[in-house]
Amino acid sequence: MAHRSAATVLLALGVSLAGSMLAASRQVALHQLQDELTMAQSAYAESVGTVSSLSTPGVVATQARGLHLVDPTSITQIPAVSLQRPLPLPAFTSPVAATPRTAR
Repeated sequence: MAHRSAATVLLALGVSLAGSMLAASRQVALHQLQDELTMAQSAYAESVGTVSSLSTPGVVATQARGLHLVDPTSITQIPAVSLQRPLPLPAFTSPVAATPRTAR
């Protein structure tokens, strides 16, 4: 009987040890996944910062100057209109010549 109880105790210890090892290996895998997630979030935040810095007013103004775009000489406020009917085409007070950007 003592032999049988010793075998049961050893079997219980073995099952407990195996369960502990399985839990530890899962914890290691979880930690590695958390590290990967942190790295991916860091890379994402860095790329968001890089992309958002491209749309700052200074960068936009520099790119606009490179395309030969200039500040407007005047700004006309467009009155509010109903969206229920289509607007007519704009009428220009002086003739407008269309010049391609490459020729400017």
